[in-house]
Amino acid sequence: MDIKTEKLRGFRDFLPDDMKIRNYVREAVEKKFKLYGFDEILTPTVEYTNIFTLKSGEEITESMFVFKDKGNREVCLKPEQTASTARFFTENFKNFAFPLKFYYFCPVFRYDEPQHARYREFWHLGVELIGSNNPESDAEVISLAYEGLKSLNLNFVLELSNIKVIKGVLNSANLREEDKKKILHYIDKHNDEGVNEILKRTDRGEILNKVLSFKGNRENLSDLKNLLNDCGEAIEGIDELENVLKFAELYGVDYVINFNTVRGLDYYTSTVFEIHANNMQICGGGRYDNLIGLFSEDKGVQDNKSKNTPAVGFAYGFDRVIEALKMQNLSPKFENRKILITFVSEEFKGYCVKVVKELRERNIIADLDIMNRKVRKAMEYANNKYRYVVVVGKKEVEENKVTLRDMESGEQKFLRIEEINI
Repeated sequence: MDIKTEKLRGFRDFLPDDMKIRNYVREAVEKKFKLYGFDEILTPTVEYTNIFTLKSGEEITESMFVFKDKGNREVCLKPEQTASTARFFTENFKNFAFPLKFYYFCPVFRYDEPQHARYREFWHLGVELIGSNNPESDAEVISLAYEGLKSLNLNFVLELSNIKVIKGVLNSANLREEDKKKILHYIDKHNDEGVNEILKRTDRGEILNKVLSFKGNRENLSDLKNLLNDCGEAIEGIDELENVLKFAELYGVDYVINFNTVRGLDYYTSTVFEIHANNMQICGGGRYDNLIGLFSEDKGVQDNKSKNTPAVGFAYGFDRVIEALKMQNLSPKFENRKILITFVSEEFKGYCVKVVKELRERNIIADLDIMNRKVRKAMEYANNKYRYVVVVGKKEVEENKVTLRDMESGEQKFLRIEEINI
């Protein structure tokens, strides 16, 4: 029998140094989430498959980890969090006052081909704001995505769009529904050849190319309105985008309008945005006003409030944020303040337990050498692992003190336990 004893392809082990960086990033960003009034939630790792096949899009549904459980139910490892949050909302919030503001940090799974900064198990850190369809709610979520990365001093580009603009042009063209879906997929994947092939079949190809090549800010949108004055849906999208950007600018958000930003998920209805750093997409989000209603219908919910629940959110690709930090040489340096307590003879071990206990009670990171090493060996072990070593011998016990050695400077001090201040 061939027993596999290594980790699965596309999955990772995280070493202690990896976890320090991950916890640093998570804590910095979550601090911003909390400042904006978002509360943490957590949903199951395993969900019914149809939660995601309902409206998540072909790309995700084709790459899901799907299996039958022992009850012969088709379930999956969740490939993204937004649909899970929609399900969570319909199950847990029967009586509620809007808005609801949730944030999450969770692993998600997609059976893609592993490559640089792309894994089969990865983490999403994001937010969902439920219950408001006002432009200021979109702007608040966009501002939060922006400020979360600014708190890490990361260099990035925020690209904004409204899906109605592209969909409006496509809906006014002589194209089959299948071609409209294909072209959105090609735009999302930056497949210019695929886009141009479909544009040959429509009389709106020139206009669509002008929209896709548009780059600018809110002041430039009037030119686009003139180009699309016969396309009501696209004009509606531009108006909505203008209103969102007015508030985003008040928050001090730097952005670029890019109508190539269409997102690969079918549930987005208007505002969409992405953030890129070092040629990687590290964040994506937008407004999804119909998704929660689909879950409400599935559960037989009758009231209009539940059926027509607007929502907007985003998720950071947590692993890619960390990769971008490394590429920009922004990984934090962690100060080593750890102390190792060792002893000259085992008869002093009890005193060492007292020392380590007192230090920990003062929130000082302290380890007792539990391998019973000689002092010289303990020093060798502590080198590069601990900043300080406490040595306990007869004199230390008799005078109720310790010898504290700084492993970087070599300086030694003979002092009382309460005088240790590092």
